[in-house]
Amino acid sequence: MTHLYEQIDRFHLLDLKNPTHPSMFVEEATYDILILALPSKDKELKIDSYAFVFDDTSCYYFDKNTHEFIDFETMEKVYELLNEKTNITMKMLVSLHESIDWMEENLYENAYFSSFMRYWLGNKKDLSRINRLLTLSEEVLESFIQTYLKEEDFLAIHFKDIHEHLSRTNRSTLLAMDKLNNLYNFYTSRNNERMNKTIYLLTILSGIFLPLHFLAGYFGMNSQGLPFNEIPYGTSLVSLIMATCAVTMIGLILFFKKRL
Repeated sequence: MTHLYEQIDRFHLLDLKNPTHPSMFVEEATYDILILALPSKDKELKIDSYAFVFDDTSCYYFDKNTHEFIDFETMEKVYELLNEKTNITMKMLVSLHESIDWMEENLYENAYFSSFMRYWLGNKKDLSRINRLLTLSEEVLESFIQTYLKEEDFLAIHFKDIHEHLSRTNRSTLLAMDKLNNLYNFYTSRNNERMNKTIYLLTILSGIFLPLHFLAGYFGMNSQGLPFNEIPYGTSLVSLIMATCAVTMIGLILFFKKRL
């Protein structure tokens, strides 16, 4: 397809060769370019950009690996390729929803979920990127459909079906993000509650042992004239005073706890 290399603007050629180029639709005097970027996932999320060139004679798919134009001849092959890639994106969203459901079950079982933030951040990052890709893809495909709607051989219903799938998948992405946000709020609330209980327990222990520390420090001074220094049972008496202080503090804590 040498004539296409001569016909297409060099800046547009750079766009076609870019493997991660965002979605776009360009109308020129002698050709139109459609690039649709869709998310896919192997080990991690990646962007697959599919580029097509349309002129008065045929439809061409640009292979980004070989940098060659493949003559698709009809719109049907364009539809089949985009429909296949859209289905892959939809399946990927189903997998992400299953991952979020698994996180939700682990979290609501009140089990110790030490890796929650790692899973949460990973899913949040993927969903945010998917949302940006699909939002732009929807707009670009809508422009493409409106431009070619009057063409006799244009498969309007087929491409509108792809557009509806992309729109539904994007809505599913937003729902998954809302669910992740709710899980994060629940996770932080539960952690805050646990921390408040720990601080409450430490406060009670401090209230009990603070007077005991004061008495132990006071009577433990290495100086003359301390109370009960000359009494044979001075240590027992001091221990009794400390026990009385501890019991009194516990009683006060329980009393004010009932009042609150």
